[in-house]
Amino acid sequence: MLFQGRDTWVFDLDNTLYPGRCNLFAAIDQRMTEFVMRLAGLPHAEARRLQKSYYVEYGTTLRGLMLEHALDPAEFLAYVHDIDVSPVDPNPRLGKALAGLAGRKIIFTNGSVAHAERVLDRLGVRDAFSGIYDICAASYLPKPRPEPYAGMLVAHDIDPTRAVMVEDIIRNLEPAAALGMETVWVTGGDEWARAGVPDDRLPDYVHHQVDDLTAWLESLLQVAPS
Repeated sequence: MLFQGRDTWVFDLDNTLYPGRCNLFAAIDQRMTEFVMRLAGLPHAEARRLQKSYYVEYGTTLRGLMLEHALDPAEFLAYVHDIDVSPVDPNPRLGKALAGLAGRKIIFTNGSVAHAERVLDRLGVRDAFSGIYDICAASYLPKPRPEPYAGMLVAHDIDPTRAVMVEDIIRNLEPAAALGMETVWVTGGDEWARAGVPDDRLPDYVHHQVDDLTAWLESLLQVAPS
């Protein structure tokens, strides 16, 4: 039976619980560039290059700024997540599907708790989740590094062999699968969300592929035992 024995559902937030076309990350990305401009005293183009070089080298712009500029991460997170979340539509269907899904639901995000709560409130699904494991809880180490996965499992007392991870960035599923989690890739995001993966095949660590999270969850409930 599909997902038999799985009692915990771990969901990424951005571009997973809402469609990538909402484009919230573009607003966050622009705020990152503005922050780097102000911090380093650089014009836009140079700040943009520095921002992206930190992302490539350190996994997130934030970690690069922390290591290279002794940045207080709270200041950065508050600034870059100060965005308009109204492009995300409330989704009562998603809320109903999550409520009907047996087991705990956890958010696992490279963003902050404050950002996650704003998005969940906008979607109308905050009450469906029993916990949020964010970049702060992960000591600012981002997915797909293995350390935050281990920390998330310990923090929420999760047996990975009884858990499912749902995520839009395909490489972030590899550590989850290695731990024994069943993985679900939500497609439809930017091209970089599947960076490094051939167009003609999916890697073995992707167990399921869906293009509409809400419809997929509804389909699970239809086949679940009553």
